[in-house]
Amino acid sequence: MIQRKQSIFLLLATLCGALTFFFPIETFTQDVRSFIFSTSGLFQADGQPIVDASPKLPFSFLFAFFSLVMLVAIMLFKDRKRQLLVVRTANLLLIGTTVFLFITSNSVRAYLEQGGRVNSQFGPSALLPLAMIVFAFLAERAIRKDEALVRSADRLR
Repeated sequence: MIQRKQSIFLLLATLCGALTFFFPIETFTQDVRSFIFSTSGLFQADGQPIVDASPKLPFSFLFAFFSLVMLVAIMLFKDRKRQLLVVRTANLLLIGTTVFLFITSNSVRAYLEQGGRVNSQFGPSALLPLAMIVFAFLAERAIRKDEALVRSADRLR
């Protein structure tokens, strides 16, 4: 059924992935200049992109892809084994992407520190990928519980 717990968890993971586009990952301040690192790149406070330090990996594309995969996984409710495979694979790739996101954030900080001391503050989009991972894990657990329940009911027949 589509209204199971895993569908809610997958929908929350999709929502977290979509929200990463609207908030910064990290905000850097250097003297009087401010820089914003988001999923679409590194920008000055006025919105001009910094090409030298822009990430080589398109995080905006990846988080859109993961959001779409989580949304598609909801529609696979009739085939729990495939749904479990899709969610588990997406979660593993999401963990790798999140780790690479924080590595890229440290690289951006190192680039900006060439011009002097940099203060930074994480934004909401730094926590949203972590929430996506948690929600995907909870969905995976709920799918496994459903599969075990169906198997036990089949044994009783």
